[in-house]
Amino acid sequence: MKLYTCLLLFFTPFLLFGQGRERAMDGVIHLEDSIYLSVPQLPRLCDTMPLEKRMVDIGDCRLFVETEGEGVPIVLINGGPGGTHHYFHPWFSRLKEGHKVIYYDQRGTGRSDFKPGDGYSFRQAVDDLEKLRINLGISRWVVCGFSYGGGLAQLYTATHPERVLGMVLISSLPLIKNEVLQGEQQKYISEREEEMRKRIIREYVNGNLSMEAFLYNLALNGDWKRQYYYKPGMEEMIRSARYGWVNDTDFNSVMSEDYGRYNLSGVFDNCPIPTVILEGNNDLTWGPQKAMVLKENHPNARFFSFDRAAHSLYKDVPEKFFASLIDFTNSLSTPSLNTIREWQVEIEDKLLPGKIQE
Repeated sequence: MKLYTCLLLFFTPFLLFGQGRERAMDGVIHLEDSIYLSVPQLPRLCDTMPLEKRMVDIGDCRLFVETEGEGVPIVLINGGPGGTHHYFHPWFSRLKEGHKVIYYDQRGTGRSDFKPGDGYSFRQAVDDLEKLRINLGISRWVVCGFSYGGGLAQLYTATHPERVLGMVLISSLPLIKNEVLQGEQQKYISEREEEMRKRIIREYVNGNLSMEAFLYNLALNGDWKRQYYYKPGMEEMIRSARYGWVNDTDFNSVMSEDYGRYNLSGVFDNCPIPTVILEGNNDLTWGPQKAMVLKENHPNARFFSFDRAAHSLYKDVPEKFFASLIDFTNSLSTPSLNTIREWQVEIEDKLLPGKIQE
């Protein structure tokens, strides 16, 4: 047995004893013997949960929507571009006591209609969210955006502030042009895992793997380390591969290019809408300085950072995360309409794509 392997076997229990769970930085390498062509069957979590499910017609397409609980309405905006609401299950059911939790799939993703209309765009996604609010009969709600969804939450809040009770940004896309925003997602990926990753990508590009199988094989061979602090369990890997990333052809590339035209630097300097920023100290997605850059762009926001948490921090530290989120929603106060209108006038020209790129 090689010395490296002996040392790894000896030290791994000590590396993991704190939480009893493997962490991305522990250096444990697990490679499958082969590439799997299919993904095991598991039902969607939401299909096993007592949620109200329906398709909501917003005019030129229908959005898949689930709701649970009663109280302060909070709409969850998933990441991507191209992810689905499935990433929020079952974690956000913790909010159903005291909140009406609204899950939905954006146009062109998940179980919603794949209808581009005039063309998929960042602005279209914001407009769809407002149409959804109207169709649900909600006067004002908390917008809660995760990752890419945090970008949508910011543009929605800046566009429709009179409809927002509060804004929650979780591991949020910054929507800021700043050279310090350099991702480090490969930090804990070993050379052997990277070699396997390239092999899996080649198989996918050559048409030998479905998207589900592609994502499943990546996760099994260490790719989970890019965005998780703790290694997810097998069922989560399966469900994430099968249901977490479902979208129309070229949706991700089109939306990524479009949101890249926006720069909301300075937009929230005088924002009157209550805001909270929730970040994991081990999030590698936009690099170690991203949280501070986002915080500086929201000077009036509450800010929470969590140790032993990465991009999916609500999974890594759920007790601390939801305690902070619920404390925020319990403390919401409504700014005056005049204050909101003054801010709208101030930022109106700054919301145009490409307006302030420097």
